[in-house]
Amino acid sequence: MFKTECRDRHFWLSVKSHFLGTKFWFEVRGESGVRPVDGQWAAECGYTLQLDSWGDLTLRASYLACTVDNQGDSEFRLMLWFVNEAADGEGMSHHPLLLSCSLAEPWRPREVVCENNYMEVSVEKRVPADNHRGTERVTPAPADDTLREWRVLFRVPDLRLRLGSGWPPLKEEIIPVNLVHLLGYSINTTASRIVLRCSYGSRLAYTLQGSDFTVEVVSTTIIYRQHWTLLRVDMSVACATTQGSLDGADVVWTLPWLLHPLVVPPVGQKNLKVAVGGRYITQCMAHYRGYRIHDNNNTVEIRIPFGAEGGRLKSDVSAGVYVHLYEVDMELLREWQDSAWKETQQRTFRTLRVHQNNPINISNHTAPSGGELVLSVGEFLSDVMLVNVTIAGQRFSLEDAERNAVRISQVPFPNGTHSYLLQVPLTHPLVTQQQYLGKGLRSYSVSVLFSFLLFPGGETFHIPADVHSSLQVVDESTPFSPVVPWLKGECTERGVRILVHYGKVQGEWRVYVGGLRLDWQLVQDGQYVLDSTDELITVEIPLYAPGMDYRGLDLRGLAVSVWVSLVHMETLEEFTHLQECVMPVEELLVCLPDGQMVVLLDMSGVLPPVDPKHTALLDPSCRPLDTDRSKVLFSFPAESCGSTITHMDGHVIYINEVRLLSPGSSHIRPHPHPHLSYSVPVMCLYPENEPRSVSIYRPRSTVPPTAALRPPSRTRRSEIKRRPLPAGG
Repeated sequence: MFKTECRDRHFWLSVKSHFLGTKFWFEVRGESGVRPVDGQWAAECGYTLQLDSWGDLTLRASYLACTVDNQGDSEFRLMLWFVNEAADGEGMSHHPLLLSCSLAEPWRPREVVCENNYMEVSVEKRVPADNHRGTERVTPAPADDTLREWRVLFRVPDLRLRLGSGWPPLKEEIIPVNLVHLLGYSINTTASRIVLRCSYGSRLAYTLQGSDFTVEVVSTTIIYRQHWTLLRVDMSVACATTQGSLDGADVVWTLPWLLHPLVVPPVGQKNLKVAVGGRYITQCMAHYRGYRIHDNNNTVEIRIPFGAEGGRLKSDVSAGVYVHLYEVDMELLREWQDSAWKETQQRTFRTLRVHQNNPINISNHTAPSGGELVLSVGEFLSDVMLVNVTIAGQRFSLEDAERNAVRISQVPFPNGTHSYLLQVPLTHPLVTQQQYLGKGLRSYSVSVLFSFLLFPGGETFHIPADVHSSLQVVDESTPFSPVVPWLKGECTERGVRILVHYGKVQGEWRVYVGGLRLDWQLVQDGQYVLDSTDELITVEIPLYAPGMDYRGLDLRGLAVSVWVSLVHMETLEEFTHLQECVMPVEELLVCLPDGQMVVLLDMSGVLPPVDPKHTALLDPSCRPLDTDRSKVLFSFPAESCGSTITHMDGHVIYINEVRLLSPGSSHIRPHPHPHLSYSVPVMCLYPENEPRSVSIYRPRSTVPPTAALRPPSRTRRSEIKRRPLPAGG
């Protein structure tokens, strides 16, 4: 029910949401009687109330707050009452609470607190050493009756003296303590300390704007008398008011390391600690949770992954849209030394709240033969509940939906989230059956509106979804049961044969071979062999025709492939097939676009027999890539291995030669046997100023290398059945 703790310089009191009731507040008893802890009074007196996104209430009170029983600045007691009205509205309940804490660490000479709702500074009341410039001692006291009581000197920008765009100089105003209270400043003393506290946005505060942060400053000095000595104590307070922001997947909080109104250079030793949820974290814990704390000489940047451990993740509604709210209670403790104060300690409390858009995943899980439309929506956090659905304009509670043959179920996930699954039979009267689409498909659709409730806040939001599914008609008796088109391929001695089956699907179709549209021009240029029936087209593609893709050459032969696609021009539906073949070849020369020459030679007909392993190029160090009993394979850059290079008519010609090596020699020279001479020239020709392409030749052919190989023409257009090609060709 209640949880109390003593942390650093504060009382902490937590109340769980289930105990709060419909109305609740805290009360304390002061000099003027019992009063509620709220508003401006709470800020000026050192109390912070926070209701987090989960509905839990936290009260944080300074040890130096009003109504705290302070025993020598080391023992502190706070008496308060928690008042709430029960959920049923039957009367008020008062719960007295006595909080007792002891000082865990000695007070620093100066301590600054930047709370969520106020700024506080407390300093030692004693006279500091001579080398401290935070206070000054004036003896004897001036004979000025106006200084017999405490005075507060404020420094504020003099807007009348603003020069250009620069910051105006500060002017000084001295105000008696009794009037300072009327301006929203609380000034108190304890046994050993002087305390100044005010809410943000006070009358005499001003702001400094940095590139990534805003600082609120109250620049003040308290003048008071101790015996016959007049003391001036710097009671300035400055706090960064920057809130957290979302940067990608991180919550980012950026603050200046040192607030210049509080620092008198040079700065000595510095220390930094970070607390999350009221607990200081170690570097190991920060690394485990994914926190990143960047500490440099000017700023401190804290990055926390959205939703990381240590914060609170909750659902929220922003402008009617479902979002995620992430809250994390941060505390930054900074300590430093400078020439004015032996040690300053500054605590900054900030609750970072950021929203992140959370697109709702709507998935259609309708199975082709399931007989129902299936839709999932989500995933949601545990504080989201589906309360009703509206289908085709008709609203159902979850119970009513079940009675009307509409199934709604919650699907849990291991991470604590859940989604909802909606199942509606195809025959349900709320499902709209569209016209037949062709290809054996009929369209079904239903319009759904999901209505959700967040708790405990009670916010609502709605998610519309339209389900459209095209399902195959499986009843063979229906007149709409076409055969689905298909493509097949096979390897032939001449090249590749492709079978294109249209089925009974109506509409305009086009066939593409290797990205080239199959029309009569391609058939003629590539010397394709074409045959067709009412539902089937057979296309035989020669080995070296357009559309054939060269994949590689080895001792087995030439590896080629053909990519064929069948495209419906109205729906852009596409059927594709890749046919790969290895075509046996005896001898071949391939000139690749990157300048690589690949040569396959057959030496089985050489008499007397020659061992392919004993061959080389003009450069004898260029040996075969692979051999068997009768074949040899070379692969080499055209400009290497002793090739001669000739430029002619805008082309560059590379010429090399496959020769037989003498036994036991690495140099090419005439073989000692007069009949064992073997030499085959190989040549590649490339354009000098145009893009290169693959060229394939026969090494021993008399055809010049300017013309790629073409199979003999076997089919003329007049010999093909007069059936229009796809796409009206």
